[in-house]
Amino acid sequence: MLTRRRLLQIGSFLLAGGLLALALYGVDLTKIADAFREADYRWVLPLLGLTIVANLLRAWRWQILIEALPSSSPSTSSSGMSAPRMLEASFSSVMIGYMVNYVAPRMGEVARTANLSARSRYSFSSLFGTVVSERIFDTAVLGLALLSTVAILFNRLDVLREQFLGPAWSRLQSIPTAWVVGGTLGALLLTAVVASLLQGTLRREDSSVGRLWRETVKPTLLSFNQGMRTLLDSPRRGAILLSTVGMWGGYLLMAYLPFRMLHLAEPYGIGILDAWALMAIGALGLLVPSPGGIGSYHYITQQALYHLYGVPQAEALTYAVLTHGAQFVFYVLTGGIVIFYQGTGLRPLLAFWQQQSPPAASESGS
Repeated sequence: MLTRRRLLQIGSFLLAGGLLALALYGVDLTKIADAFREADYRWVLPLLGLTIVANLLRAWRWQILIEALPSSSPSTSSSGMSAPRMLEASFSSVMIGYMVNYVAPRMGEVARTANLSARSRYSFSSLFGTVVSERIFDTAVLGLALLSTVAILFNRLDVLREQFLGPAWSRLQSIPTAWVVGGTLGALLLTAVVASLLQGTLRREDSSVGRLWRETVKPTLLSFNQGMRTLLDSPRRGAILLSTVGMWGGYLLMAYLPFRMLHLAEPYGIGILDAWALMAIGALGLLVPSPGGIGSYHYITQQALYHLYGVPQAEALTYAVLTHGAQFVFYVLTGGIVIFYQGTGLRPLLAFWQQQSPPAASESGS
C-alpha cells in the first residue's frame, strides 16, 4: 500500500497540475511563444548574477547563524571547516535543498540540513533549528512585505478586495461557528488528556517511552532549541540584517527585470515598487504545498497581473513561466553540479531518508 509520504507527494503533484491547468485555461499559447521570441535576452546575465548573489547571501546568513551555535567560532567552527569552506558547504546545501523541493515539496529544508550535517560535525537537530529560525525570520519579512503591498496597491484596493479578499472572506463565513468552537474545544481537551498521560509515562524509570524521551527526544529538542536561539544569540546581528536586506533586494530585482525583458514594464506602468508588491503576492503561491510552487505560483501571479494591472492573461502567464522556469533550471542544474562537486552523490541524503523511514511492515499498514 502507498505510504502517507507517497500520498502527500502524489497529492502535491495533482494540485500543481490542477492549478497549472487553471492558469492555462483559455490562454492562447501562440502569444506566449511570440512573447519569448520578442524578449530582450540581454537581461539574462544580470538575472543570473542576481540569482547567484542572492543565494550566496542566504548561505552567508545561514553560516552566521550556525556560528552562533555553542562551541563555534568565526574562523574555524566546530564543524572543523574554515569560514570560506563553511560558506561553500552552506551554499551547496542550499542549492540541493531548492532542487529537492521540486521533487518532494517541503523536504528541501530537511535535505539541505541533512547534507550539511553529513559534511560537518554539527548535529542534524541543531542545524535544523537554525533553518527554522531563519524561516521564521523570512516569514516575518514576507509579512512586512505584504503589509507594504497594501500601501503600494492603495489605488487598487477595490479590485484587490473584490477579486481576492471577498471570495476568501465568504468561504470563511460559510464555516458554521459551532464547528469552529467545537473543533477548538475538542483539540484543547485532547491535548490536555494526551499531555496528562504522557507526563505520567515519562516519569516512570522503567518505561520504554520514558527512556526514549530521556535518551533521544529530549537531547534532540535541546539541540534544536539551541539552533532556534541563534537568531537572538548571534553577536553578528548587523551582518544578519545586511545579508537579509541584500538577499531580498536581489529578489526584488529578480522580479522586476523580467518585466523589462518581456517589454511589460512601460506599457502597463509596472515600476520597481509594483514589482515588490507582485513579488510578495507571488511568494504566497510558493507557500502552497506544490512541487517548487509549480502551478500555484503561476496562477496567483497571472491573476494578480491580470486583475491589478490589466496585463492580458497570456502575457501575465508568460511572466510567471519565465520567472519560475528560470529558477527551476538554475536550481536543478546548480543542485546537480554541487552534488557532483561534493563527490558524495546522494549518499548522505539517502542514508538520512533510510534512518527516518519506518520499517516496511509498519508502512504496509499505513
